[in-house]
Amino acid sequence: MTKLTWYVTRVHRLLALVVGAQLLIWTVSGFFFTLKPIEQVRGTHLRADMTLDPTSIPSGLTPPVGLQGAPILSADLKRLGDGYVWEVTDTSGTRLYDTVTGAARASLAEADIRAAATAHWAGRGRLETVALVDAAPAETGRAGQPLWRAEFTGQDTATFWIDPQTADLVAVRTPWWRAFDLLWGLHIMDWTSRETFTTWWMKLFGFGAVTLSLAGIWLLVDRARKGRLFR
Repeated sequence: MTKLTWYVTRVHRLLALVVGAQLLIWTVSGFFFTLKPIEQVRGTHLRADMTLDPTSIPSGLTPPVGLQGAPILSADLKRLGDGYVWEVTDTSGTRLYDTVTGAARASLAEADIRAAATAHWAGRGRLETVALVDAAPAETGRAGQPLWRAEFTGQDTATFWIDPQTADLVAVRTPWWRAFDLLWGLHIMDWTSRETFTTWWMKLFGFGAVTLSLAGIWLLVDRARKGRLFR
């Protein structure tokens, strides 16, 4: 064995020990990512189409009243439970208005959130629990903000995160999504936010994996050249 071969062998063995575990994680997580379409992982199929049918909108709706002050950015009609509300957004925020009286609605009650969650649900199962979370977790994309958590169980299991002011569906989280999110953090080596795939850990282990592969190829060619490939 030449000195160069000895050196390459030692580098290959050392990198196999250091990088090998992460290579296994990359392989396992990469395989897991292929098991389901990303739309199913995100629970897209569990979201009901909330587009309004113009022919089903009743006539004689009262427009919002008392809209003085901040400029109006948008005003939309949306379903809430069995009825309709106006959703008005200005520079100070978003408020809901009653379509019968035109007055601004007070904070949504649990019954409103239950009705909204059920309307948003298109899966196979039923609404189990609804609870207001004062500080939502990071999985919602609105960490630290108050959100309603609606749990559905049955053939399809999911968590619906709902805005307490507008009853809009903020996020759908399934057990599969949570497993995907965990493995994604391990895959990109960002164990906290699970968003940055340009971390120095990723670059370092990526370079180590490339070096490990090149060293292995060099040793394979060296053994083949010496006629000791299968010995």
